Amino acid sequence: MKIYFNTMRQTTMDQFYNVVGGSNKSERIKNKKKKSPIIMRTPVKKTRRDFLHKSPNLCKTNKKEIDVITLDDKLPSIETNTHNSPTKIVENRIVTSPIIKYASPIRSAQPTPLSSDGQFTPKTSSPIKAALNRSPSTKRVRRKLIKNTIEDLTSKAINYLNLAKEGAIANNDIDLEKVYSIGKFNYQPKCIDTTITTKYEFDDVVIPEDMYSLHLFKAIVTVFSNPINCGYFDNTELDMIFSFLTLSRHAQALLIRMLKRQYKWHRINHIEYNEISNNLKPVFDELVSRSIFKADKDKEDTAVLINLLQAPEVHKLCRDFKIEKNKSKLVEFGCKTKPLFPGTASPRDKLRTSVNNCLGDCVILNIKVKEVIDRIITLLIPNQDPDETLSDTFLTFLRIEKGEIKFPKITINDCPIFASKKHLLDYIEAKNVLHNILRAIQNKQWENAQRLGTLAAQRLQLILEIESISLQDSSLPYHIRRFMPGYMWLKVLSKSINVFKKTKETLPLAIDYLQILINQNCHMKYRKGQWYIELIKIHMYHQKNLEASVALISKTIKYENLTEVDRLDLLERAEIIVKRKTGISKNSQALVKHMLDSHVISRTQLIPENSITIQGTICGNTPQGKSSWCISTDADEKMYGSVETLALYSYKSKGYIKGVHCEGAFPITLFAVMFWDELYNINIPGAWVSLYQNAPLDLYSSEFYENRKEQIDKKLQNLQKFDSEKLSKYLKDKFELYCEYQSISQDNIFNDSDCIQQIARCLGVEGVIGICKRLIYNFPLWTAGFPDLIVWNAQTNKYKIVEVKGPNDSLSTKQKLWLDYLNRLGLNTEVCYCESHTSHPRGRKRKHDKSEL
Repeated sequence: MKIYFNTMRQTTMDQFYNVVGGSNKSERIKNKKKKSPIIMRTPVKKTRRDFLHKSPNLCKTNKKEIDVITLDDKLPSIETNTHNSPTKIVENRIVTSPIIKYASPIRSAQPTPLSSDGQFTPKTSSPIKAALNRSPSTKRVRRKLIKNTIEDLTSKAINYLNLAKEGAIANNDIDLEKVYSIGKFNYQPKCIDTTITTKYEFDDVVIPEDMYSLHLFKAIVTVFSNPINCGYFDNTELDMIFSFLTLSRHAQALLIRMLKRQYKWHRINHIEYNEISNNLKPVFDELVSRSIFKADKDKEDTAVLINLLQAPEVHKLCRDFKIEKNKSKLVEFGCKTKPLFPGTASPRDKLRTSVNNCLGDCVILNIKVKEVIDRIITLLIPNQDPDETLSDTFLTFLRIEKGEIKFPKITINDCPIFASKKHLLDYIEAKNVLHNILRAIQNKQWENAQRLGTLAAQRLQLILEIESISLQDSSLPYHIRRFMPGYMWLKVLSKSINVFKKTKETLPLAIDYLQILINQNCHMKYRKGQWYIELIKIHMYHQKNLEASVALISKTIKYENLTEVDRLDLLERAEIIVKRKTGISKNSQALVKHMLDSHVISRTQLIPENSITIQGTICGNTPQGKSSWCISTDADEKMYGSVETLALYSYKSKGYIKGVHCEGAFPITLFAVMFWDELYNINIPGAWVSLYQNAPLDLYSSEFYENRKEQIDKKLQNLQKFDSEKLSKYLKDKFELYCEYQSISQDNIFNDSDCIQQIARCLGVEGVIGICKRLIYNFPLWTAGFPDLIVWNAQTNKYKIVEVKGPNDSLSTKQKLWLDYLNRLGLNTEVCYCESHTSHPRGRKRKHDKSEL
């Protein structure tokens, strides 16, 4: 049965940004461009223009007619997500959010209590409007480059903010299960009769001229031009949002720049933005008066303030107080509370006064502002990579405007992905912790990573219990379940396992947390095989417990959701165990032999058929840990490169004139070009949640093929009728048509479209279609493991698909399976082992691919 879904009108990326940069057309790029320097736009001549957009009346109040628009009329919802909240703040927020209040976001959710923070309150007789009327020099202007698009978008946002303020748009409590089972979601604000005395005035809004603040402004009004998004904020937060829109242009420009900075206290005299103002103190005063920043540092710890001092200032204070020139000694001195003599100030008070005098005026972003912005950006781009920051998000906006990147034109479905405000807040909390643990691991902050992993384990105990009940017999798509808090917390816990394996003291926790991951049945069932294998390796190598390893292998091999990669990994572990002569009983050894005998055929097929060995000179390692080789060229010149470059030159001397180091980029590009329509032109509910997506979300689930079975099967039937020449020409044309877009395709591996045409002609119809089929049926599994090189000669149609191995390196499980699959397609594969003249060959060490834990 087919289900048809209502879709809202979308602007293209060019339309979205023409309000910023005029008619800036994107040129097709095949290689990544260097970042262009940021150039501030010169303000145009200021004019006064009163503009008030009036829309058709669907709802009336006692004061004024208010525009009510259904979702069928709404503009695009562009989505973003920020993750630059510091660990300290996330930690504090998590600790004060008890997990006992958690409820499943799928079928029901309790509204979050209203905040009591004081913010700007709009009134019918607006104080801003009056101030502007009194001060001609500060009259608002509309940039001539800004068309009615942004004013229309802003007008809709203001209308919906007013409806939410009046109660016509209530707190969201959406039954996601019902929404996705029906496949439709029509939302319309309630018609109410109100005598409200306050109202957000469109005429108070100040549209920025600064490029960066305009990006933030555009993000805010785009989110709130969708009425359902107003239901994720309470009245106090709505006041704060309107306050953002009514800031002076200098304040808006300063706000966006400060949002990109690290969350901490900042010294005003150390901040310079000459393009905004030579004196930022009045601008900060405006932001402080709106409660967007805080300037009162009296309640802050002295140690925090001391850390803001520069080294010369610390040394001066140490001399003044006659203590050792050390910041920690200064902090310790500041902890002394008792005065040296009765009736005198204590050392802490004296130091505090001196520190304040050194620092001057300081500001810190209101944490509530940060949380609201975080929520807006998450609604704008729910699918953003958790490793990215707010700066990364706005860099993307800038690159789009400058034509450096261009996303595919897609249609976003109306179906929501967050059931309630609480669901959204719980998701953001888990997402921020995931961001923090990724940064902690990257910076080798192991204690911090362990703390976050333990926190995830504590959160999951109750969350998974509730989500497992709500997901029983659930029809909620898997790509929508990824926005549930339990899914995000599981990712945090999974990322922490390797951190707990680092010491004997924390190894038991690694085992306990792996058991939590394995025992839950809510999310990531496809990852269970990897978690089982990780637990087996701990028993084998850390605890030297072969009996426990055998028992776990025997149990895991029967798990129904094992991937082909997991099954082969288990058999390789069994082969290692069966060779052991000690530490294992005869019964266990017999069990392992029986297991291996029953899979002997599949294992023997994975031995590479063709291999060669070439010689080179290794010169050391690069900073990235890869080996660097000395390579002699045809012109008797010497150059240095990777082991793959060494192999490319070797095959060139054998007649393979062209070659490319591609790895997984080649099959992904081939798949994207050939099945572009099936990827980007089919509207699956919840698959497109943002205009900033390079692939539909269900591509990374087991439902991708089933959602598009009819279209994909039809495409495959048509392609099978092509000959090599026609198919290669088809791929070339499609590549040229789509290579300008930011998609899963990685066109930078080819110099031009002729390369993909020549390779396709060499591989033939069966080879090209066979490679694509493997990604169609399980994209996330097979993006890794494809051989390193493709070398070919377009004149003779000779080619080789080559896996390159340096000293101490051997084939990973996925690489073996890819080589076996390519051989079964009848393609010409080879393993090239590179040995150095300066070292003796040693036992090759297995190389794990990036998808492993």
